[in-house]
Amino acid sequence: MANSVYFASTTLHLYTAAAIAAGRPGEDAHLIFIDQPEGKPYALYDIVRNWPGSPFSSVNLYYGRFPGLLNKLKRRRQLFSTLKSKLAELLPEHIFVGNDRRIEFQFAMHAATTLGCNPVGHYMDEGVFTYVGRKASRSFKDMIIDNFIKKISYGMWWKNPPTIGGSDWISYIHPAFPDLVHPLLRGKHITPLDASRFNSPAMLELSETMMLNNGVEPAALAEIDTFVTLPHESLFERDPDYKKRILAIIRQQSRQGKRVAVKYHPRNKQPDPLSLAAEGVCLLPSQVSFEALLPYLSDQCEVWGDLSSTMVMARWLRPTLKVTAFTSEKPDFYRLFENIGITTMEAISHPDQR
Repeated sequence: MANSVYFASTTLHLYTAAAIAAGRPGEDAHLIFIDQPEGKPYALYDIVRNWPGSPFSSVNLYYGRFPGLLNKLKRRRQLFSTLKSKLAELLPEHIFVGNDRRIEFQFAMHAATTLGCNPVGHYMDEGVFTYVGRKASRSFKDMIIDNFIKKISYGMWWKNPPTIGGSDWISYIHPAFPDLVHPLLRGKHITPLDASRFNSPAMLELSETMMLNNGVEPAALAEIDTFVTLPHESLFERDPDYKKRILAIIRQQSRQGKRVAVKYHPRNKQPDPLSLAAEGVCLLPSQVSFEALLPYLSDQCEVWGDLSSTMVMARWLRPTLKVTAFTSEKPDFYRLFENIGITTMEAISHPDQR
């Protein structure tokens, strides 16, 4: 049986990897968590290792965030050695990733090639970048400076992607909305994701475990009328008007008698930067992923959020939900959201301009 390796640096990557792996029964799938801070416990690793319905034959965790420039170079070379040993053991024919800028993925493609595997690279839908592209990838900084530094520091195998998913290492992309992928990705082989796999008994088992480990009862989510997922607190600090707009939305929903639940960004330093507990709002644990919560919201629930991949996934996995973004200041995001049926604040304020 052929081996395949899936790299995951976020919970979304994990869910997408598991959904794809479950649909490829002719392969032996192996999951590798990457890009996590060294020395910090990673609860998701233990959850997946003990997941009865897991489609993965093995699960490994390789830390990737190291303090200090020289230390980072040293530790990454050690990481490459460990990773190459694992690849020599698995000899993968397919390697999947949610962001082909990850150094672990590019090294794995290079190392597996030198091992004679002739690996096929796959990009798993990361969210908005799949459709609007990553403009920074075509900047002078990325194309010239960062590209040069990485080649000198790590090897000539580094390939700067013109956008996320667009590197020469990638042959196949797996998007949620295949008709809307960015032009730079249309030359790849396109294999659409199957939304039904995200609601399989095995995936729901994973979601329930994640919620219960954080004190959330899945059944309680069905009582929520308005679910608000918030961006990192730094956005509130940079733009006080943005903070006021979000508070106004939450208060308006509460005044209408709706049961409002809010999930803060998991990397916030403050547990409640908007003081929403005093507003009578239900605060869900920030460490529980949106992907885990989403299947348990009622069909009548409204989802509010920022211009993010979270909104794209909500619209795709739960098409019956009303999904609204706080703002759409970026025209390319507005077009994407409009195309997939996400309402924006501008569309509400100026319906004739839609």
